[in-house]
Amino acid sequence: MTQSNDLEAIYGPSAPYSEHKRGEHITYTTAEGLPSAGVIVWCQAPVGGIGLRYVVAPEKPTGFVDFVVPGDVIAINQEKQEPTMQECPYCRGMHQADQVEQCPLKPRG
Repeated sequence: MTQSNDLEAIYGPSAPYSEHKRGEHITYTTAEGLPSAGVIVWCQAPVGGIGLRYVVAPEKPTGFVDFVVPGDVIAINQEKQEPTMQECPYCRGMHQADQVEQCPLKPRG
């Protein structure tokens, strides 16, 4: 099984759309009302009347993951995110989104 299949078996189907994505480092309010931070490991699709939730691995390991609803996300910590990839119109390969314009196949002049 791949990691995604393992996570889906544990946490249910992945949300097809969500404001935040796997790998993002976020600051959020825990169910106990305390501020915390961690990395999103799964975006859980709404099921059975329960809305979308993020499965988050807290920065300070507790042995458990946190389930965070979108309204409890306080901030996205940009510096710890994985780079976003984008298809390059010049070479049709994939580049980091902020580096597409530096593609060696981009016409000059």
